[in-house]
Amino acid sequence: MNSSLIWPCRTLILATVLIAISSAAEAEKYSCKADVFVTDNYAHKPSVWSPDRSKRLSLWSRPERAEPDTGSFFVSAYSNGRLLKTIKLCDLSAGTLIKWSPDSRAFYVMWSNGGMIGGYSVRAFSVENDVVTELPGPKAVAAEFAKHYYCQTRGNNLFAVRWVDDSSQLLMKAQVYPTSDCGRYAEHLAGYLVNASTGEIRKQYTQKEVDQISEGCPAGVWPTGLWNADDLQKAKEAEKK
Repeated sequence: MNSSLIWPCRTLILATVLIAISSAAEAEKYSCKADVFVTDNYAHKPSVWSPDRSKRLSLWSRPERAEPDTGSFFVSAYSNGRLLKTIKLCDLSAGTLIKWSPDSRAFYVMWSNGGMIGGYSVRAFSVENDVVTELPGPKAVAAEFAKHYYCQTRGNNLFAVRWVDDSSQLLMKAQVYPTSDCGRYAEHLAGYLVNASTGEIRKQYTQKEVDQISEGCPAGVWPTGLWNADDLQKAKEAEKK
């Protein structure tokens, strides 16, 4: 066989193997842990980059050093340096958690309007061809849980846990607000695997089941409404020990 034909084939095979190894390594490095922020952080306009580094989310506030009771807090999505969309987080007063999907095609934003125990809200978005579209998955989970369990005085908590199958599905938790004025179902929690783009509930889990598959995600640090940036940093350092 002509050696000039063999070498290009070998080169192609080697390149394919290297790409596969690289992809596997990237998947191995991907963590379901979200980036965690407090309202103090917004003044510094931190960014959360997508895994492929082509997109980023920028957190900012108005005024620049906004207070939870009087300021406004935003997340802006950029692709290759171009602003795509700005999302306002209503009633933010404690922690914000943000996570891109492994394929860089979607992200969720989760935040609390009270503190460590809630109330938590979630919004998820796809980014396709530089168009940002809100995904119905979180609203579908919230509505399904509320059919059976709901706190009339405080509402329910909604948590994103992790992306599943790249950006196609979200593992989520819904919880009755964990205070005594929510009655006998206070703190009751259930897990859901939802198709992020259609809102179809694929599977439901008990609290024990969803805790087992959460793998410590989305975070080990849950800020209170009183934390500043230094408090958050100390908590993150303590978590690593």
